[in-house]
Amino acid sequence: MAKIAVLTSSVVSMLALASALAADADVFAGTWKLDAAQSKAEVGTVPKSETRTYGVIEGGVLTLVVDGVGADGVGYAYGATGDITGKEYPVTDRGQGARILGDAISWKKIDDRTVEMDIKKKGEIINATRHSVSTDGKTLTVSENGIDPDGKPVRAVDVYHRG
Repeated sequence: MAKIAVLTSSVVSMLALASALAADADVFAGTWKLDAAQSKAEVGTVPKSETRTYGVIEGGVLTLVVDGVGADGVGYAYGATGDITGKEYPVTDRGQGARILGDAISWKKIDDRTVEMDIKKKGEIINATRHSVSTDGKTLTVSENGIDPDGKPVRAVDVYHRG
């Protein structure tokens, strides 16, 4: 009987954790459109346009699909999936001109409205971003520090609005 109680308690704890992770990730869910006029690049360039679509699947796992047009007029697309516990996942869905250069991605929860994402290539972080949703849930700010496809530094703050 004690084993059943311990097992039941463990299952309930795991379900509560999964539910909490899903609730935290839900603030990102939906489509976000880049506001190029409000976005700023300290080093590098801001895309001409970009749409980010975040989804949340079972257990608080985030999915991200990005479609855009770079400052050079070339289109790009990529996708990524991962939970917000810091676990590494392979990068998937790289389309034409993808700006994501790494082979692994990890998301880590900072607070209820902020996650950090690291992109790694061969185990080394090549791009670090911070994704924050405003308290009213209408604005997403993505701060980026890394390299572009040509190996040049990028430091930018991109602003998005719900689409």
